[in-house]
Amino acid sequence: MDVYIVDESKNYTFHFPVNPLEKLSIQKDKKITTVDILDFGEVDLPEKGEKITEISFNTLLPKKYDKSYCRYKNIMTPVATIKLLEYWKDIEQPVRLIITQFEFNDLVFISKLIQEERAGEPGDKYINISFRKFREAKIQIYQSTATSTSTTAQLQDNRTDNSSSAYQDGDVVTVTASALNVRDGPGTSYNILGQVYNGDKLTIFRQYDNWADTYWGNHGGYVCLDYVTK
Repeated sequence: MDVYIVDESKNYTFHFPVNPLEKLSIQKDKKITTVDILDFGEVDLPEKGEKITEISFNTLLPKKYDKSYCRYKNIMTPVATIKLLEYWKDIEQPVRLIITQFEFNDLVFISKLIQEERAGEPGDKYINISFRKFREAKIQIYQSTATSTSTTAQLQDNRTDNSSSAYQDGDVVTVTASALNVRDGPGTSYNILGQVYNGDKLTIFRQYDNWADTYWGNHGGYVCLDYVTK
């Protein structure tokens, strides 16, 4: 088996030097779409159609070539490899993931990248990497026929914009949405851990743009700052 990432915009191919360790997970659950409704919060809506496929695996980025497990000799340094993967993770353009044994060949986004070093293996790095299959959004705009006496009502986003506000460790905020999802990361692509409700109090740990990590439950959780107030 070989695993590749192809950046088609730059005509560049990266070949993972070591195959996935232990297991490679391809997950496809019931399709859920998360939407933001003004003055209400996040709502999960079940939808018909194909669920976005998620792929994840652990692998080793070795400092030096070892013929017993490396797929090729001229391997990149672990630091350079992680820098390249982080670049692909941050850009908006999808890349192509190819997994030969599974006959997987499709456009994806890198959704998560975790690195670690282990005792007794100086210079080597282990990573956990996750991908989400890219699917182009198709949006249709319907225009209704208006008479000369009709008026056009426009929805206004009156959520609080807290992206530029400064929150510090220990700040207490109040939930303004009817129901607000608590997630395991700063964005709607992360898993939902639970919910808080209008009037609930949360203590801020750290702010990430318009998201904040909070002292929630036993392990903390992230909420969107658009639906809280000091």
